[in-house]
Amino acid sequence: MKVTITQIDTACLLIDINGFKILTDPAFDEAGKKYLRADGKTYLHKTGSPAMSTADLGAIDLVLLSHHQHKDNLDDAGRAFIETVPGVISTKEAVEQLQLNNVYSLEEWESLEVEADTVEELTITATPCQHASTKEVSAKMGHVIGFVIEWKEQANGVLYISGDTVLFEGVRDVAERFLVNTAILNVGKAGIPASTGDVYYTFTADEAIEVAEMMHVDHLIPTHWEGWDHFQEKSQEAMNHFAKSHIAEKVIKLEPGKAVEIDI
Repeated sequence: MKVTITQIDTACLLIDINGFKILTDPAFDEAGKKYLRADGKTYLHKTGSPAMSTADLGAIDLVLLSHHQHKDNLDDAGRAFIETVPGVISTKEAVEQLQLNNVYSLEEWESLEVEADTVEELTITATPCQHASTKEVSAKMGHVIGFVIEWKEQANGVLYISGDTVLFEGVRDVAERFLVNTAILNVGKAGIPASTGDVYYTFTADEAIEVAEMMHVDHLIPTHWEGWDHFQEKSQEAMNHFAKSHIAEKVIKLEPGKAVEIDI
């Protein structure tokens, strides 16, 4: 089955499965914006712009929103955009706080079969995330989920989207429960040393390598590594790590705005 993946912005990807179009973590604000963090003291600064506009996307069938509370995963334009789509799958907190009739929640390991005319038995399963390198800080970051996407003609394993997480037992559980063909991992080692020291909020490149090896993936697609000043490992640094690893030939570096066809 034809599957194409297009990098748009941060962790915002367009995944087209035989014509059924899924968008992840909508982010469409232009570069230069800054957003006050929940601490009321520090700001997140956006340094990159989306490679595609909402008008370029055409009709989106489904949005997978890992969490709603952080602007690098749902910014102002992304928040407006999700009101226009048929359905959004996210956390129960997103359902409560966004107060939109088209947002549906999944708890970790819950699954939902989605109606899709062109994809038989399309199923979304929520996976666990730990959105900080310590559980104490992660608890303060709010609820986050990742996703597994399955369908009937999927011959080589599932498509796994990590969401914002570090390597922890929940990610290892994904490797135990699913045969993963393609892993889309949120890397970048997001962090704000001035306020939270050594704590980081998304995979390091080395963690991503460990995940890819653990899951025996055919494809590793890194995302969430450009466009913000709080990403401590930008794409080139991460690629240098990947190039020296045993999984170097499995890494697919997406060029913003350019669709890449994946065999899943």
